[in-house]
Amino acid sequence: MSRRRDVGRGYWMSFENHPRLAETKCSIYVRCVPCLEKLYRQLQENPARLYLEEPLHCWKVVLVLNNFTECLDFLQAYQDEKFPVSRVVRGRVGTNNKESPGVVVIFYLYSAEEREELFADVQRIVPKITLFYDLFYERGCQDLYGLLCGDWAGWAPLTVIKNPCQIAKIGEKVGRLLKGQYA
Repeated sequence: MSRRRDVGRGYWMSFENHPRLAETKCSIYVRCVPCLEKLYRQLQENPARLYLEEPLHCWKVVLVLNNFTECLDFLQAYQDEKFPVSRVVRGRVGTNNKESPGVVVIFYLYSAEEREELFADVQRIVPKITLFYDLFYERGCQDLYGLLCGDWAGWAPLTVIKNPCQIAKIGEKVGRLLKGQYA
């Protein structure tokens, strides 16, 4: 796990089954930054549609637990059951609000097949930790693209912007992210 990084009123810690978070670091610079740069360029033109090639191959499995200890217990149980893990398992643990009772484990994946396998694993393992949890999956940058394009189930390689009034706001947010301003 990485060191805890405070953001706004919450905190996040990255995790990966590589001791130096090699895939996480690579993914940020090889997949995420170029994707955000592409989105930023598109938004500067005030478009009616967005090209969503990369976001169509990016998934998050999200597990909401009751506290940080349960998150660590779950990750340990997952590791114990799946060891040796044959693929990279990476994500982050944290919350956007320290006052919130729930803490989130987010796994990042690049295919629907990986998503389905991990989702089934989580469904099987998490009841051994707690009976009170929430589990779902969504597209990787749902918080950015969803505000513009609506429900991710309707996204296509070329997707109509359903909320053009959000273009400036999302453009500013993506610009801040590209500058490393996360708050």
